[in-house]
Amino acid sequence: MQHPRIGFVGFGEAAQCFASHLTAQAVGPIMAYCHGNVNRPPYSEAFVAQAARCGVTLVDTLESLSDMNVIFSAVVVAVAGTTGEAIAKIIRPDTLVVDINASTPTTKKRVAEAVEARGGLFADANLMGAVSLYKAAVPLYTSGSGAAQFAGTFAPLGFTIDVAGPEAGTAAAVKMLRSVVTKGIEALVVEALTAASLAGVRQEALRGICDTMDATTFSKFVDMCIRTDVLHAERRAIEMEGARDGLQELGLEPVMTEAVVKRLRLSSDSALRSNFAARQSYSADDVLDAYRQKIAL
Repeated sequence: MQHPRIGFVGFGEAAQCFASHLTAQAVGPIMAYCHGNVNRPPYSEAFVAQAARCGVTLVDTLESLSDMNVIFSAVVVAVAGTTGEAIAKIIRPDTLVVDINASTPTTKKRVAEAVEARGGLFADANLMGAVSLYKAAVPLYTSGSGAAQFAGTFAPLGFTIDVAGPEAGTAAAVKMLRSVVTKGIEALVVEALTAASLAGVRQEALRGICDTMDATTFSKFVDMCIRTDVLHAERRAIEMEGARDGLQELGLEPVMTEAVVKRLRLSSDSALRSNFAARQSYSADDVLDAYRQKIAL
């Protein structure tokens, strides 16, 4: 099988991991262009050496990647959109552009339109785990016009790719919302256990949190949260206002706890609560549909 010529725009942790993995399988040539705050032409000797260890040749211009069959965009989120549009200007028809940046769905769609206007294919690829943990096998949730080709080319090379469909932005939306949950949990846990440490009950609080969570699956916990939110949001908001005051008494700014109060207050709706309380049964989807309709009004 003839391997594609691969280029990277941006050469940080993910790009270096992918390039090293591909080089180990004799895939190449692989080139990279960087124009970040730290690494940009003329590149430092240390950065050139690091790229060489990954089997990568650094180039001084974006245009030097115009002959690549596949170009990965792997830059910081702040410049992901403009970088993607710049890549679109230098590609040839049938070039596959794989955007692994954690951009918004709107940004991914905008880049896809620019790439496809030049006859290229676009893969909205999203890392669904830590590269430091999974290495090149990190799950990549992917959509867009080039998603199927991306999977067909790179899955045999050891990449873990789940195709969500042909629309750019679909996979990015799932990644974004997953991040709301995972980073939100991180922030809540850090705030709670910092407060526990100030109160001298760190281990006790950790057991109280983990024992409850370990007793069920996360999917069942999520279902329970949504179904009971519509009934108990007002009461829970009052309880969390007390918790917020307690954290302040410990000397901790209750950033996440205050956000929880606001979210519960938004969910609190006496008409909706009465509606669902009168039902013999309902699902989490029923609650979410009601919330969606409320926002749309």
